[in-house]
Amino acid sequence: MRPKILDPLYSSINTISGFGPHYTALFKNFIGDRYIDLLLHLPNYSSERLNIKNIKEKYLNKNVIIKATVLSKWTTYKKPRISIASVKFDNTNISIIYFNVKKSWFDSLFVKGRALTIVGNLQFRNKKFQIVHPELVERKINAKISNYDSSYPLTTGLHKNKLKQAILKALENLPKLNEWIDIELVKSKKWSSFNNSIKNIHLPKDKNDNKNYNLFLERLAYDEALSRQLALNLIRLHKKRKRKIPKVSKNILIKKIKNILPFQLTQSQKDVLIEIQKDLTSKERMSRLLQGDVGSGKTIVAFISLLHVVEAGFQGVLMVPTEILSQQHYKFFKKYSDELGISIELLTGKNSNKKVVLHNISTGRSDIIIGTHAIIQESVNFKKLGLVVIDEQHRFGVYQRLNLLKKSTQADFLVMTATPIPRTLILTNYGDMDLSIIKNKPKNRPLVKTITVNNNKIVKVINTINLTLDSKEQIFWICPLIHESENLNLIAVETRKKTLEKYFPNKVSIIHGKMNNEEKEENLKDFIICKKPILVSTTVIEVGIDIPEASIIVIEHAERFGLSQLHQLRGRIGRGTKESICILLYDDKLTDIAKKRLTTMKNTNDGFVISEKDLEYRGPGELLGSKQSGDQSFRILDFNIHKPLIELANSEAKIITQNNPNLLGEKGDAIRNLLYLFDQDQAIELINIG
Repeated sequence: MRPKILDPLYSSINTISGFGPHYTALFKNFIGDRYIDLLLHLPNYSSERLNIKNIKEKYLNKNVIIKATVLSKWTTYKKPRISIASVKFDNTNISIIYFNVKKSWFDSLFVKGRALTIVGNLQFRNKKFQIVHPELVERKINAKISNYDSSYPLTTGLHKNKLKQAILKALENLPKLNEWIDIELVKSKKWSSFNNSIKNIHLPKDKNDNKNYNLFLERLAYDEALSRQLALNLIRLHKKRKRKIPKVSKNILIKKIKNILPFQLTQSQKDVLIEIQKDLTSKERMSRLLQGDVGSGKTIVAFISLLHVVEAGFQGVLMVPTEILSQQHYKFFKKYSDELGISIELLTGKNSNKKVVLHNISTGRSDIIIGTHAIIQESVNFKKLGLVVIDEQHRFGVYQRLNLLKKSTQADFLVMTATPIPRTLILTNYGDMDLSIIKNKPKNRPLVKTITVNNNKIVKVINTINLTLDSKEQIFWICPLIHESENLNLIAVETRKKTLEKYFPNKVSIIHGKMNNEEKEENLKDFIICKKPILVSTTVIEVGIDIPEASIIVIEHAERFGLSQLHQLRGRIGRGTKESICILLYDDKLTDIAKKRLTTMKNTNDGFVISEKDLEYRGPGELLGSKQSGDQSFRILDFNIHKPLIELANSEAKIITQNNPNLLGEKGDAIRNLLYLFDQDQAIELINIG
């Protein structure tokens, strides 16, 4: 239950005069419609306003505050409608100019003889002084105006003054809050309190406040980091408290699969399996993140882990992001199921025999179930679910993972990703989980060479492909769009297919996300059996598609993709023993960031290096997919600036959860306030749950 002291901050913006349904909806979509959302929407910077007494050349093109008297006004009626008021300041006439404002509002404000305080950019044009669209006009000659003006990120339809009006109201409702950070840390960092930091960053009073902008920002960024790390540590503690029946097996199935596999496990795979099996046989529920670069062999680790729980008398689930990938995993597992004597089911949103599959799952006839999100729907009931493996689902946030675990009180939980995640993001997004890493790939995997080629040399690329087709090799060709777009000058899948078919008749297949499942399957099959050795596709193939004979991938408009996505796409080749090449096609007009991405791709195949660079270039929201999924992203914390704060916050969060896991006492109350302020209060609900 939220502390009463915070209630004022959860008032809606519609309680402010002049903020009706239109503005409430606008704010809600932009930053949120509560007072706390307004307070945490921080300015980019603050610029000085000059409180001037006279006109001087040095004040031109500067933000000034003047005390002036209205001399006259008039409005033109042609479009654009111009409203001009002449005011007197220091014996000088200044024109105050507006475009397309309500005449009634203008006339009521600029009354002849009225003294006004005006804030705006002073200009000199056509031999006249003027201020166009003043930032602020107060009807009082002695109005108190801050000497510093804060500039905020805005959205279409929201004027800066309207945003500031709402923020001022929110500041009036900011309650006095006790300190939640260790006092010695506050002193050593020279931080101000939360309240002072919020107030001074929005409304700097003087040069000293403005100079300390970064210090106020650092304090608030640390608060946000601490709230996230506290939540993750509380969730981790909650998971550790959960008891389950240990899943003990004699590893007969595991010995069988190792004997019939056509390859040997790497040492890294063996090490990871030891960690997973230790968790499975423990009384504590497993919650583990398995990282492994593209082609490192995570799928077989998942399969062996699932066999462990099946032999222990439980069911296992493998959930993947696409139907294509679920079909591929199903076929791979099915190759060994008869010999192992286990039952494997495929469950997607398009199952023709869905009722039969659901019956088999609920009665326990199915040992391992492979599928998409359809697996976690309410209609799916397991008889005895023992392990949930989620492949390539970094889009699942921490609280979504918690909800998933509610499917079964006995289920262990393993998340796998081929997108190596920087340590910073592991702390802030997976701090509730243990970590395993497959550090190396099978020894027979070739290195993939990456080259960059200008789009105007595409004919040379096509000629190169012509040579490789004679060797019965296969080619992926990736385009960013399905159909041509009037707004985007990018090559689409369907257009490229037509072009390539002129060179390679009856050799080009195509898949994209809008095709029906049967068509995708048929086209992919044509590619797999090399009936049509060129596959033109969108990024639908970026995850998991395993074609050992594919030795070339061409990625058009490579500058449009993030580094991690390019690395995933590149991971579709080099999965056999043949030398492989990744060709990145790019436009002439490259941004600096695009140049850096392409250079990084050429210089390294190390996914962990690439992930760090991707974080630097794109930020955490895009890298983890949270911008698409609605997962929590940071309001204040900037990973490229505040990385050390995350490590510090994680250390303090561990100390707090060890010393005061139930957040008791005055300090515990203060910490609860912090968790609520940054929307991490779901973690508080776990404290009293056994």
